[in-house]
Amino acid sequence: MAYYSNNLLNGDGYVNYGKLVLKTAPASTAVSLAEAKQHLRVDSDFDSDDAYITTLIEVATDLVEQFTRRRLITQTYNLYYDQFPDYMNLQVGIVASVVHIKYRDTSDVEQTLAGANYVLDDKIKPGRIYISSTGTFPETYDRPNAVEVEFTVGSAAADVESAIKQAILIIVGRYFEQRQDVVLGTIATELPLMVEYILTPYRLLELWFSES
Repeated sequence: MAYYSNNLLNGDGYVNYGKLVLKTAPASTAVSLAEAKQHLRVDSDFDSDDAYITTLIEVATDLVEQFTRRRLITQTYNLYYDQFPDYMNLQVGIVASVVHIKYRDTSDVEQTLAGANYVLDDKIKPGRIYISSTGTFPETYDRPNAVEVEFTVGSAAADVESAIKQAILIIVGRYFEQRQDVVLGTIATELPLMVEYILTPYRLLELWFSES
C-alpha cells in the first residue's frame, strides 16, 4: 500500500482525530416559539417579533449545545477517520444509535463493517465505539476519510430536561430585552453565570488519560 508523503497516517506521532459533520439537522427545537413567547410575556396573537424570537431560540440552543457538548433534538452525524483508530470517540451528545460504519478496503472499495465487529459504549458520554471481543477493525485504503461512522444523537423535545429548557429560555429572555448585544446579526457568546450553573450538571466532559 502507498503512503502519503506529506500526510503521515501511521506512526507513533499520529493521532487519529475524527472529523465530525452534521448530516441531518433536527426538525424542531427543544423550546417552541409558543413557550418562548409565554416566557417573554409576549401575547400569543402578537407576531411581529416571531422571526426574531425564533432566531433567539436557535442561537440560545446552539450556545447551550456548545457548552454542554450535547445535541438536544434527534439529529444525525457522520464521523470520518483516515483509518480505524483503537476506538472511536463520538464527540458530541448522548448517542441514540449507530446507523453504520463504512470504510474503503485496501482496494479502495466501499464496505460496511458488520455489527459483530464493534460495540457501542453508551454509558460513557459522549459515546464510544470499541472493537468487540471477537471482532476486528480491518486495514483501509490509504486515503483521507477512509472510515465513515454514521450515528444519531438527541431525543424528542418532550424528553429534554426541564433545566436545559429553562437555560435556553433565560438566554432568549436576556437577548430579547438587551438587544444591544445583537451586533450586525451576530450575538455575543458569553453565557450568563446563572445559565452556567444550571447547565454544568449536564455538561459532557472529555476524559484524557496519559501514560507516565
